[in-house]
Amino acid sequence: MNVIRNFSLVVLSLAASAFAFAAPDSQIQFHSKVVALYSFEPHKLNGADMKAKSDQLDQFWSAAKTDPANTLPLLRRELADSSNSAFFYYDGSKLLLSLSKDHADQLLALRSMPKADLTGIQHDDYLRTIKWFANNGLDTREAAFRILAFPDFKAFIPQHALTLGQNYSLIYMLFPLDESVFSADLAKRILVERNTQALKSLLLALWYLATPEGNTAIKSFAAHPASPEEAKAYARTLLERKVSPLGLVSFSSVKSLREERRKVMQRPISDEALMEFDSLTAKIIAKQ
Repeated sequence: MNVIRNFSLVVLSLAASAFAFAAPDSQIQFHSKVVALYSFEPHKLNGADMKAKSDQLDQFWSAAKTDPANTLPLLRRELADSSNSAFFYYDGSKLLLSLSKDHADQLLALRSMPKADLTGIQHDDYLRTIKWFANNGLDTREAAFRILAFPDFKAFIPQHALTLGQNYSLIYMLFPLDESVFSADLAKRILVERNTQALKSLLLALWYLATPEGNTAIKSFAAHPASPEEAKAYARTLLERKVSPLGLVSFSSVKSLREERRKVMQRPISDEALMEFDSLTAKIIAKQ
């Protein structure tokens, strides 16, 4: 499985038979298993505990996959239960996606994943999963903005030896969508965000909108006396950023260039795709 799994010494002391997954005949029994299996914080445990927990969750997943008809309604109910652990909302959502292709289940998973503490989640897995939702036309704003609470968010893409920080991870979670879905939220969010790294990520996303409204939001932020100075300085560098005149000639319309750019961002994550994204952005700016 793609997610780090850990375990606590207290739970490890219980008999393994207590967690043997059998098709429960009630929601109460299933809930008890979820509580016992998922009451932990992955990033706080050592390697031995992680291995033990991973093995038990693998068994849980395997058993669930043998009886999806019984598991699915119980799993849906648990994901809608606000009392469960933060990690369950991510791992349980991944289990749901493995069992069902139903659109309603995809929406439930997308609503549930941002409830997780991303400190204990593999960032590359979170990025790829939320990008997958965006590629399929689902509204990823809540899940994308969740990473703003984690300034050190970094996703490593080993196939390209590429590390994406919070800024480009945010862009990859949003820009496979039509910009009209999230552009207003970027402008609103920048007014209430306080963390400097989050502000810089939002400013970069506003710049990539390549719209008068996006530029106006950056200018207003840079001129506001309450804006943090480091973020204001970054806003000014974005406003002063020049695009190279070389290779900007295009006979395509702005609309078609934006559509082409969305398709680029729907491709697998790579440095080549980011360079093409930059090139298309420059052509959009030149057209305007």
